[in-house]
Amino acid sequence: MLVIGELINATRKKVRQAVIDHDLDFLQQLAKKQDEAGAHYIDVNVATGAGKQEKEIEDMKWAVQGLRKVTQKPLAIDTTSLEVMQAGLETHGPGAMVNSASAETGRLEPFLQLAREYDCLCVALPVSDAGIPKDVAARLEISKQIVQAAEKEGFPLDRLYMDPLAFPLGVDDQSGTITLQTITALKEEFQVKTTIGLTNISHGLPQRGLLNRTFVTLAIYAGLDSAIADPLDRGVMSSVLAAEAALGRDPYCGKLLKAFRKGQLVP
Repeated sequence: MLVIGELINATRKKVRQAVIDHDLDFLQQLAKKQDEAGAHYIDVNVATGAGKQEKEIEDMKWAVQGLRKVTQKPLAIDTTSLEVMQAGLETHGPGAMVNSASAETGRLEPFLQLAREYDCLCVALPVSDAGIPKDVAARLEISKQIVQAAEKEGFPLDRLYMDPLAFPLGVDDQSGTITLQTITALKEEFQVKTTIGLTNISHGLPQRGLLNRTFVTLAIYAGLDSAIADPLDRGVMSSVLAAEAALGRDPYCGKLLKAFRKGQLVP
């Protein structure tokens, strides 16, 4: 399963301050740790909320340049701004990830075009100008619009990762069930790949690691292909490997055994 390291995100206080101070060493250390822990992509979100868009563009270029010096893992450029996305992709070069497109005005065709131009994977959210859909049927209807737009733009569907939208269980106790049902339906109806913001599910609750690792196991069974997660959480990473092995997605348990020999698994 594709793991997108989530830790370089300016919604986190220490990262936000590092971006404001241009503390490159702090971000580079986070990137290296996620790389070594097994992340396949490293997410980069520099939206501090301080300053104008020009500042966010400058910060994205600075961060991407600095992170590319310390890791060979491609970056996921995480922004709602088309201009910031373009700046990040131009700085990165081919092979990044667009995080994320949606059906909101200005965030669908232009983002897909950039993803195609820069040979990227693309995460897409089933969100429209009407807001966040609450049920499976509404999420599928918006997802259909996104898939149709991707086909029209010539963007390969095997590079499109639909996010079924995971919300905190503490706010909606049915969020987990709806997310799992949406994952299965997306796979059945559109044959696209799926990803989730894993730690959203446990936000505001105790024992977050337990909830995250349990939910990712259920989600993999439902058809999940990727997760935006904390790769430093060895419990989650171990559960990913165990679930893939149990479901026959790890031939002869090769990845599981390799992680065991390296001492990376936890019970």
